[in-house]
Amino acid sequence: MFSPDELANLLSSGYELRGLELKGPGPRTDAHLFAKVARAALSMGNLRDGGHVAVGIDDTDPAAMLPGLGATDLASWLAYDDVARKMAEYADPPLRFDVAGITLPSGTTVALIRVFEFTDIPHLCAKDYPDVLRRGALYVRPRKVPETSEVASSVEMREIVDLATEKALRAYVETAERAGLSLATATREPRIPSDDERYDEERAKAWG
Repeated sequence: MFSPDELANLLSSGYELRGLELKGPGPRTDAHLFAKVARAALSMGNLRDGGHVAVGIDDTDPAAMLPGLGATDLASWLAYDDVARKMAEYADPPLRFDVAGITLPSGTTVALIRVFEFTDIPHLCAKDYPDVLRRGALYVRPRKVPETSEVASSVEMREIVDLATEKALRAYVETAERAGLSLATATREPRIPSDDERYDEERAKAWG
């Protein structure tokens, strides 16, 4: 989770980043706003190391760090169970995330959602929302432009596949080790005996 100073430094650049998407103010109960936040969260969950969604910042002028969230709207986003329950409607598998209120140097407060990268398989959109979300879509954050979009190229798909493959291999190794199998030992090249060792072996056979 970013500290207030870290978030302020990122916002001072004046634009969104690959690992940071901004959404304007409003309560969690605003269905259209929540759908846009869910879309951003889905893409962050499919990004290596995850990312953040800041609710309460005008994305047309991030450096101003305005307008922020009022106390009631902020409280609605900090109700973790309610956010998680609603977010689960849009994400398959469910997202892992934290949420906190961050007060910026401008004096405004935003809800910052820290989304973790997927555990084993990428997150797909599980529910339609008109003009925002499409059920079955795989949302990503392309390297070329820091915005959320459906996967549209082999490069973007390769990044997702590589990350999923790494996780599958790591899980396999962990399972093997729990079962008592040392993969390092299993794949080690046979040791070649030294000349002295071969001599001793032949002498032992001769004098058996």
